[in-house]
Amino acid sequence: MKVRQPYRMPPEKKRQLNYLIKLEWWNLGFRVSIVLVLGMVLGSSQAMKAAWIEDILSLIPPIAFLVAMHFRNRPPNTTFPYGYQRATVIAFLCAATALSLMGSLLLLDSIMKLISQEHPTVGAVTLFNHTFWMGWLMIAALIYSVIPPMIIGHLQTKAAIQVHEKTVYVDGKMSKADWMTGLAAIIGIVGIGAGFWWADALAAAIIAIDVTKDGVVNLKEAVGDLLDRRPRFTSEVKPEHLAETLETELKQYSWVENAAVRLREEGHVFSGEAFITPRDTHRLSENLATAHAMLNHYDWRIYEVVVSVTDAPAAHPA
Repeated sequence: MKVRQPYRMPPEKKRQLNYLIKLEWWNLGFRVSIVLVLGMVLGSSQAMKAAWIEDILSLIPPIAFLVAMHFRNRPPNTTFPYGYQRATVIAFLCAATALSLMGSLLLLDSIMKLISQEHPTVGAVTLFNHTFWMGWLMIAALIYSVIPPMIIGHLQTKAAIQVHEKTVYVDGKMSKADWMTGLAAIIGIVGIGAGFWWADALAAAIIAIDVTKDGVVNLKEAVGDLLDRRPRFTSEVKPEHLAETLETELKQYSWVENAAVRLREEGHVFSGEAFITPRDTHRLSENLATAHAMLNHYDWRIYEVVVSVTDAPAAHPA
C-alpha cells in the first residue's frame, strides 16, 4: 500500500500556526470566563439565557480546533494512507451542526415566549449592604462578554488567513459579531426595566436568528469541503483559481500538448490530480518528474498533486 509522506509546513507558516493555536487557547480561556460571569447573573431573562447559551456554544469551535490539531499532526499510515488533514473539517462540521440545532431551539423557545406573553422579571440583589436592580449586574456582565471576543476575533481572522484555517477564520467572524448578541441582550434587559415585557423575548429571538444563521452558513461550508468542492480562499466565497494557474504553468512546457488539473481541500491544504497529454513520449519519465516537482512546490498549501498521463501518443523515434 502506498502511504503519503507527512505534510511539511514551511517554517514561517508553522510559526504563524503556533501563534494561532496560542490565540485559540486565550480565546477558550476568555470564553469560559464569560460563561461563568453570565451564569452568575442569569436571572429569568430570556435574552440573557440566549446570550449565555450562545457563549456556551462558542466554546465548541476553539475546543474542536485544538482537538483536531492534535490529530491532524499525525503522519499518514496504512489505516489512514491519506493522513488526518481533514480533522479540522470534521471539527468545523461538528461546531456548525451544534450552532444550527441550538439556534433553532432558541428561536422556537423565544417565539413561544412571545406567543404565551410570558412576563419576565428582574429582581433586586443586595451586595455590601446595598440593594439595587439586578439588571445593572446583567448589563455589566454583557458588556464584559462583548469586549474579549471583539479583540480576539479581529486577531483570529488576520492570523487564520495567513495559514488558511477556515475553522478559526469563521470562529473569528462569529467572535466579532458577538457585540450584536450583547447589545441585543442589553436592550432586552433595559426593556424589562422599562416595562416592555416583549423586548426580552424579542431580543432573544434576534440572538437566536444570528446563531442559526452562523450555523447554517458554516454547515454549508463544511459540507462543501467534505464533498470535495473546488478550493476557496479562507476569506472569500468565490472559488480558488489555483487549478487554472497550474494548468497554465503545465502548458508552458514544450512537451505538453494539453493539461487539466483538479484540486480539493483537505483542511488547510489542497490535493488533487493533474492530467497531462504529452506531445510525444521522448524522455517522458524525466519530464513527468519535472512537472510533478513544479506542481507540488508551487504553493505552500499544496500537499499532493498526482500526475497522470492521458492519451499518450506513440513513442518518439530514437
